[in-house]
Amino acid sequence: MRYLFLLLGTFLFTAQLEANESKVCQACHPIIYEEYYESSHRNASIYNNPIHNAMWEKHPKDEKGYTCAKCHSPSDLDALQNGVVTKNETQVEEPISCMYCHSIKDIQEGDSSNSNILVDKKREYYTAQDGKKGKVEYEMKSSWFGLKKEPKSSPFHKIDYDNENYYNGNVCMGCHSHTNNDHGFDITMLDALISEDDKNSCVTCHMPQVAGSKVTINETKTHAYHGIAGIYHKSTNMGEYIDFKLSKMSEGFSVNIINNSNHALFGQAFRQGILKAEIKRGNKTIALEPFVFERILARGGVEVMPWEANEVIKDTLVYAKREVSFSETLRSGDKLTLTLGVQRISKEGAKKLGLELDKEFTKFRILKSETFSF
Repeated sequence: MRYLFLLLGTFLFTAQLEANESKVCQACHPIIYEEYYESSHRNASIYNNPIHNAMWEKHPKDEKGYTCAKCHSPSDLDALQNGVVTKNETQVEEPISCMYCHSIKDIQEGDSSNSNILVDKKREYYTAQDGKKGKVEYEMKSSWFGLKKEPKSSPFHKIDYDNENYYNGNVCMGCHSHTNNDHGFDITMLDALISEDDKNSCVTCHMPQVAGSKVTINETKTHAYHGIAGIYHKSTNMGEYIDFKLSKMSEGFSVNIINNSNHALFGQAFRQGILKAEIKRGNKTIALEPFVFERILARGGVEVMPWEANEVIKDTLVYAKREVSFSETLRSGDKLTLTLGVQRISKEGAKKLGLELDKEFTKFRILKSETFSF
């Protein structure tokens, strides 16, 4: 009986798709929808993301209009096709809808940026599940001589498990690869590939398996986290892909930060990574000068807004690895704590964007912390 009510509820939700198509997903995927609603994807528009809004306010305007819709609100067709952005339900509730991401058939590579190619079949969506291939349609599965019936797959849509892009993380590369400005400078640096053989992908790192069923009609123990782990949520999860290698010297010490992800760390405009080092020596605490990881875009030797830049005047990003040296000599009995964290935007960036009064944007978010004893 509960499956009958669920099926009825799903079809009632379907009538509301034009207003908020992701809402229909909540009926069968309540946990995933709750995560999505707090994610950077749901908060990608200028009406939900103050940093993106501040960038757009300062960006030069021309006849093309709002050109960011391609990645920041592709579910709003007026913004996507005509460059017209207004505060509507799509911009607020689902600028990047569930159905949009699960409809990406392939990625078209481009010089300035990549593009998503969507499937042209209605209610047929892609997903990934290890050990499960093929296309699945809704049917009721009987057991116990027909006394027990359970649904197989979704009553609302077909599921295609064959798209390799959803297994290797390439599905994210339509938006999260590179974005070049008119001067040919990449302002995101997310396609700084470290190794073709890397086992980690966008999906394994940023959508880890967490407790909770992915669907109500066929319960599972875990599901892929749709809140998008990173600087907004589960930041310490990112520390799993970072290692510290410490080298003690007669004078001072060095730290090698090993990046096990497949892209550079902290490459986005105005983003900052910070390594803090603190020594406990008896009753004394010694805080060393933090090291800052950043990539500063400039023009004429002066830092400028990303769209104006034609040169790089500083690049201390963590690619495969980055060695950082400290002059303080470590002694027997010392305890050294290394803490690597990130700021969504630097304090200088916050001032440029007029966001310096809200400390949330420059908050230090911990990725990894480790203590060494001597």
